[in-house]
Amino acid sequence: MRNHHRVVLTWIVGVLLISLASCSSAPSSQSSATAEPEFTGAYAQDYSQAYEQAKRNHSEFAVEALSDGELAESEVQESADRYVQCMADKGYTATKSIDGSGDVYHPDQTLDEAWTTRMERDMHDCDVQSGILYLSALWQQEQTNPDGKNDTSMVIDCLRRHDVVDDSMSDARIEQELNGGTDGAGGFSWIPYDMADPNYDADKAKWLQECQTNPRGF
Repeated sequence: MRNHHRVVLTWIVGVLLISLASCSSAPSSQSSATAEPEFTGAYAQDYSQAYEQAKRNHSEFAVEALSDGELAESEVQESADRYVQCMADKGYTATKSIDGSGDVYHPDQTLDEAWTTRMERDMHDCDVQSGILYLSALWQQEQTNPDGKNDTSMVIDCLRRHDVVDDSMSDARIEQELNGGTDGAGGFSWIPYDMADPNYDADKAKWLQECQTNPRGF
C-alpha cells in the first residue's frame, strides 16, 4: 500500500529581547559598486548575517534583495514563489507563505526513511536557492517588531489581555513557559494546536502564537 506523505512547516518568530536604537537597516554609502554593504539600524546584525550566509551559499536572489538593507513584501513573495517552482522541478507539489510556513506533498511515494531524507534535502536546497530561508524571518521581524523593542513583559501582557493565561499564573511562571517549560513537554503544553485534540481552544491557540510573534499588534 502506498501512503501519501504530507509535511507542514510552521515558523514562529522568536521574541527579541534586545533594544536597539535605530529603525533603519539601510547600508551605509559604498565607495564602489563592488563594495560590501554595511548595514545600520535595529536589524543591522540580522541583515549582515543573512547576507553573508546567502552569499556563502550562492543564493543570488537573497543577496540582491538584502544588499540595499530593505526588504519589500514583493521580494519575499518572489522568494516564496521561487521555492514552490524549485520544489515542482524536483517533482513535488508545494506551497510556501512569506512567513516561511508551507506544505509539501508527493502523491506517489512510499513513506520510508530514505525517501524522507531525500525530501528533507530537497526542501533545504530549495529554501537556499529561492532565498526564502534568508528573507522570511527577517521580514516578519520588521513587520511585528520594527524598532527591535519587543520584550517578554509585552508578551506576558498580551497573553493576559487575550485570556491565554489567568491571574493564577505569575509572570515568572509564564516566562518559564515561554522559555520551554519545566516538565520536558514544551512550553504551554496544555494548550494544543491540533484541532483534533479534545482540549483544543482556537482562541488560546491563536493568541499563544500571535502574542509571541506580535505582542504590540502591529
